Amino acid sequence: MSVMDYLNRKHKVMNCVFEILYDLYGEPTWLRKPKDGQEPEKIIEQWITELGSYSEVQLRQACYNLFKYKKVATFPKLAHLLAELSDQEKECEQAQKQDTGKYRYFCIEHELMQRDIENNCCVHIITDYKYAADYVLSVMLKDVMGIEEYKNLEAKYKNDWPLMQGKKYRKAMELGLFNNFDKILDKVAKERRHG
Repeated sequence: MSVMDYLNRKHKVMNCVFEILYDLYGEPTWLRKPKDGQEPEKIIEQWITELGSYSEVQLRQACYNLFKYKKVATFPKLAHLLAELSDQEKECEQAQKQDTGKYRYFCIEHELMQRDIENNCCVHIITDYKYAADYVLSVMLKDVMGIEEYKNLEAKYKNDWPLMQGKKYRKAMELGLFNNFDKILDKVAKERRHG
């Protein structure tokens, strides 16, 4: 991707950070006249990677603070902005803390079994529901999402297993993987009984 492609991208780092810093400090030397070994595309990509998890409000404030308190006299380096943001939570971390909705501490097998009890069609034990739900969330979901995306989901929430399960359940529901759960349940129960 060229520098112009990055600059034309509708990414908050480009729309917010570069726009503000460019107005305050002018064009960065690494973009105008890069030194040997400096690749503007890679620098921009690194800015997007490092700053992309912060909200636009946080990014704007960090830019204005650098200028207001005269912390740098020329176009700031990425390290300057990261230092300015160091005491703030990233947007994704805030969202994770706020995500205490229905699926955060949700016992999937219990809910599925309860649904069947209410519909007078429960013929399996709770462990059958657990194995069937695990099959959907660990085998079927991985197949549909793809191994890479599935691993990324697990890595993102590796320190919060209930939240990870909730995210997997929500994704599986969106993809319709629980639509034929009764058939999956029958199959898993049969395999557990008969090997």
